[in-house]
Amino acid sequence: MSLAAFDVSDWGFFRFMGADAKDFLQGLVTADLKKLGPGVCLPACVLTPKGLLLADCELYEETPGVVLAVTRPAAAVNFLKAFDRKIMLSNSELKVLRAQSAWLVIGRSYSAGLPWPRLLEPTRLVLAADPPEEAELLGAAEFETIRVASGFPLYGTDMDADTLPLEARQEAAISLDKGCYMGQETVARLVYRGHANRRLAGLKFAGHAPAAGAAVLRDGVEVGALTSSAGEHALAMVKLDASVPGLTLSAGGKDAVTVEFPSWPAALKR
Repeated sequence: MSLAAFDVSDWGFFRFMGADAKDFLQGLVTADLKKLGPGVCLPACVLTPKGLLLADCELYEETPGVVLAVTRPAAAVNFLKAFDRKIMLSNSELKVLRAQSAWLVIGRSYSAGLPWPRLLEPTRLVLAADPPEEAELLGAAEFETIRVASGFPLYGTDMDADTLPLEARQEAAISLDKGCYMGQETVARLVYRGHANRRLAGLKFAGHAPAAGAAVLRDGVEVGALTSSAGEHALAMVKLDASVPGLTLSAGGKDAVTVEFPSWPAALKR
């Protein structure tokens, strides 16, 4: 499979427009908007005042003063609620792109569209009605296998509104150098004074992984549960000391090894 495409038209697409669009977002997301420029994919999170995860997203500067935000279906409502009223206090506006057609195109030979560095294979986000003619179309199950093997957490499945961003390994979306933003105090406290008590881990089984929801055991003691499962790979939210790569855990009566979680770039320029 040299080129593959997956339909993501059900994702959330939002456009911020106005002279202060970047400044508006700077105070409300975890990423540093100073790193955003043409052709850059900037991962970011939207948090509650207590530092819990409302949404994860990617930000793109389409043109000066116009920022595109992309998020997953389960996070889209939270994303809109977080900005809908606050945008009225700025000099910018927020537009929901409700009928946006979009594709993730996976393959090294494709360079159109926007960078989307969330999978192990080079991937581009293409805003278009149709995928490239030469691309093989992926079904939901096929894409899920790629997603889980890549360690990309899905909002509403592997993380939710009760999750801290560091529990879901969202370090690439968090700037420790920028000024204040919603939920910053909790993030800073975890980074500089403590740590999260649990963490998302990647697991690889010798055969087919048990279904999501299965308890994860370490030496017979429960340490968490599977959140996603596809093929021989799974994601699991487990106690912090059980998320270290190279450990042997078990779920559903099957042994698994914890694998190195991918390190996503904080900002990727095409």
